[in-house]
Parts: sequence; C-alpha cells; structure tokens
Amino acid sequence: MKTSQIRRIEALQSYTEHLANGLVATDGGQYTGVVTFGTTATEVFNKLVDPGFGLSLKELEVGLTQKFEGLNGSFVGSISYYWQVRPEYVNQVGTKVTGTYINIAGTYTKGVGTLTTSEDTFSGYIPVGSVPNAPVRARLMAQGLRAAVVHGKIKNNSYVRMIGIVIPGT
Repeated sequence: MKTSQIRRIEALQSYTEHLANGLVATDGGQYTGVVTFGTTATEVFNKLVDPGFGLSLKELEVGLTQKFEGLNGSFVGSISYYWQVRPEYVNQVGTKVTGTYINIAGTYTKGVGTLTTSEDTFSGYIPVGSVPNAPVRARLMAQGLRAAVVHGKIKNNSYVRMIGIVIPGT
C-alpha cells in the first residue's frame, strides 16, 4: 500500500469540567463564592477549562447557571450580564495563544432587588469556528444598571464539555 493510501484514524476525545466544585447538598444548591458588584462592569466568574492536552475542537457544549441577588435595602434595580469564552492554549512550538473573547449569547438585562433573585441557565453548543482549540477560558461579566450592590454566583451544575482531536505535541 502506498503512503498516500494510508488513512489515519483520529479518535475523538471528550472532556467535561464542572465550573463550580463543592460537596453534595441536600437541595442540590451548591454555588461558587459570591462576587459583589455595582454599576461598573465586573468579572463575576473566570476559569480556565484545561483537559491537560490541546484539542482541535469539533464540539463545544455549555450548561451555565448563574444567580444574582440585589442587596440594597428596599431598592429594586436591574443588571446587565453576559457569558464569554476564548481559546487559551500553548501551540505545537510552545507559544501561548490567547484568543479574543466571544459572547456565548447576547447581553441580558434582568430586574433584581432586595430578596429578589434572577437565576438563568444557558445551554447549547458554541460554534467551534470562533473557538477552534482548547483549553478555553470561560467568564461571566455583569454590571448593575441601577442596582448599586448586587451579588453574583455560579451554580454547581454549570459545565463546559469539549470534544475534539488531540493536537500532537501539546
């Protein structure tokens, strides 16, 4: 058989990382630590999702649940928030590559106030043309539009799942 006729079989690898770690809870309600923010855009969450090897991504799936609470007396206000992801890996020649953050979904605005919470889950697939390689970094940005004191946190069922082909030498 000629060399040009030999076919390479590339096995897909799957890696899932839960973004918020914690013990089992009786109500299933484990969260990350609380981040307090106000009317300035603030990073509520940031984590590198690293399987320990480079992947040429075929699929990038997310399930992301965040919770916001307004904590300023009887004040009711609103917040704006969005999730982002970017590739962040070392290529085959040893150079660190840091891509540009892309929004996973649009920017959302929600009302929050004293004892009023907003909890949403984003789930689905991110086009891998925008994030072609892994490891990837995921972050949540938020800003109070009128609410001066807001708390944000991530639920323990949040995850990033990557399927791809291992990049040799990474």
